[in-house]
Amino acid sequence: MPIATALESISVISNKRNLEFNNFEKVPSHNRNLKVTSIQRNNKKAKIFKPLNGPKLSKRALEIQNEEFLLSKGIIIVRNNKYHPETNPNGIINLGTAENKLNNVEMLSKINDPKVSTVTPEQLLYGPNPGSDRLREEIAKLLNRHFNPKVLLSKENICVGNGCGPLLNLCGEVLFDAGDAFLVPGPFYGGFEADIKYEARVYPVPVQHEKDDCLKVSEEALEEALRNSSRPVKGIIIANPNNPFGRCYSAEQLLLFCNFAKSHGLFVICDEIYGLSTWNDIVTENIEEGKTIEDYEYLPDPENTHGLWGFSKDFCLNGLRIGVTISYSKTVMAAIQKICFLTCIPTNIDNILVNILSDEKWTDEFILNNNRKLFKSYNHLTNSLNAHGIPYVKGDSGFFIYIDLHQAGLDEYDLWMKLLEGGLYISPSQAFFSKDSYEERNWFRICFAVEQAELDLSLDRLYKVLDTLKRNKQIN
Repeated sequence: MPIATALESISVISNKRNLEFNNFEKVPSHNRNLKVTSIQRNNKKAKIFKPLNGPKLSKRALEIQNEEFLLSKGIIIVRNNKYHPETNPNGIINLGTAENKLNNVEMLSKINDPKVSTVTPEQLLYGPNPGSDRLREEIAKLLNRHFNPKVLLSKENICVGNGCGPLLNLCGEVLFDAGDAFLVPGPFYGGFEADIKYEARVYPVPVQHEKDDCLKVSEEALEEALRNSSRPVKGIIIANPNNPFGRCYSAEQLLLFCNFAKSHGLFVICDEIYGLSTWNDIVTENIEEGKTIEDYEYLPDPENTHGLWGFSKDFCLNGLRIGVTISYSKTVMAAIQKICFLTCIPTNIDNILVNILSDEKWTDEFILNNNRKLFKSYNHLTNSLNAHGIPYVKGDSGFFIYIDLHQAGLDEYDLWMKLLEGGLYISPSQAFFSKDSYEERNWFRICFAVEQAELDLSLDRLYKVLDTLKRNKQIN
């Protein structure tokens, strides 16, 4: 199981520009009309606050509302003018959200099979909080077949919930105290910020990668981030395959993370949600030993090394919202299952997944064919980028790559707006909490898990925006 897709949860975007589509109004922290009445009770003076008109919010809610989350803002724009080839051909094409649309026919055919989706009387009742025994057994068998862990997983190592985001929050609740922090190599998946900070109140501390390799993080960089953190650091969160780079960490780098964590009394959470979309290895059958945490016969600290995986990416089921927590620690798993009633999945979805996974031949063929399609789409995209002189980070996993748009000669935010105006949504580096520097800004994540006609139209719009900017620059 690839150790990391948990890489991204860092801090709030510093850009304070207001967008017209911001749905929230800032709530004043003080109200001058507030009246305080003093009364005597038990010889002690107490203050009674008369209720104010209108809704009240907690400090936590106020803090969340005042934060800018670029991934959400981009989605709001897209949904207000969503592309459709027939009903809205001039709408915005979404290549910013990590969704795989290459297998809709195959997956819908399977799910809509009455043998797979029939609802029984038992499924009208509440199911087990961490998922049914049968589902957890099937998930363990799937991961054992494809991740090849040295220590086989069982249902006891699995807790199922309504998405990896809520499950990362559960990890935050049971592994951290409010106000704690975690190290995370940057840039990192922007959703981490909301997933673990908004409720568990756990904060990211970014770690700088090496200049010549975005997936190489030195022990010195980890030490520096740990030393300079203003909050107590309790763990390391990584995403493998990496998001936004679309590549797996090397075996040596994964082991460095784990050894560093053990030597400093930290735990490791590995977000592996793209773990079965390692298309370069799967298609070429050139799988490097040790590229998943479970590959190691002796983990440096197995009791404090935990994983996340889910069905959203590898099975193209984002809308079903199914995530999986994986841990070899009975203590940690017991703590997670104690509060996982907050993240239960519907019993009919549980049953659908059991019926899909129990058909091992279909499941394994689906995984292989999905990776073949991703490999083909990646090559189509990169051939086009090469032809137009656009640099990018070479990928080997997932369904996005990181492209360099410095040639546009615009501030990243302004370029993002130009692209949206041109009918294309891709994710800017600030959505991944990139370092505020020339080198790290003006990179964008572009997803390629769409049909070729839509990908080609998206690229045409990208090139048109860049060509227009270039012409305007020459005129001025």
